[in-house]
Amino acid sequence: MVRTLSNQQLVAYINAVCNNSGKALSFEPVRQGLANNVFKASDGQSAWAVKLLGRGDFNTVDYPSVLQLQGQLAESGLAPKVVAFEPALRIWIEQWIETPVAEAGPVNVQLLAEALARIHACKVASPTLALLPCWQHYIEQLAGKTAQEFASERDTLVAVISQYSHYQDFCFCHNDLSFAHLVGEQHQLIVDWEYAATGNRYFDLASCAIINELNEGERMALCRAYAKLADLSVEKVTASLIAFLPVVDFTNRLWTAAAIK
Repeated sequence: MVRTLSNQQLVAYINAVCNNSGKALSFEPVRQGLANNVFKASDGQSAWAVKLLGRGDFNTVDYPSVLQLQGQLAESGLAPKVVAFEPALRIWIEQWIETPVAEAGPVNVQLLAEALARIHACKVASPTLALLPCWQHYIEQLAGKTAQEFASERDTLVAVISQYSHYQDFCFCHNDLSFAHLVGEQHQLIVDWEYAATGNRYFDLASCAIINELNEGERMALCRAYAKLADLSVEKVTASLIAFLPVVDFTNRLWTAAAIK
């Protein structure tokens, strides 16, 4: 059963698991969304990223598996170290990584491409993204007419997935890479691994393009940079990313519909 903590209980829990000396903690909102709320907790010397997980009945995230996965990624220098995870309370705490404030203007596509290439080259034990069963899970949570509309759209996209899915296209993927997930002085670490899995690299690329709201020119730049880093044909990368854009868009809309039902 999920319990709701008061602010006082939350502070006491963080003090206990982080071996804090009892100094007063400050909390700064970082990000709020349908899936979770993230805060920066600090005692003036040390800081932690505290994630209060939302309801778990609609999504397919297996947090104990994410915990094991992020442990591997932290050892490889790709992710922050997890400090604590309490499933009953739905609290996730990890190292806070200071990050320079992003300058106004276009997103740094080169950094995104480099992060994707590093992720896709990473050799870790990870679950496999079973996209069609995930879609079905979300569709089953929707009302009749809405579910039917999504099911009809899903059927048109199955052929796209089949056509652009080949053995060499599968690798470890993040599947939710916004620029805000690149942290550290050089944006060298990556956070929010809930949807990471072995999957199609072009789904990951298309997801990155949509999440970061890249325009056509920026998408092309992402394809060129990634193709060079991954030693792939620019034409192949570009065509495959474009093919997966409607697949990612459908996934995002379906996830949102299930989350807010």
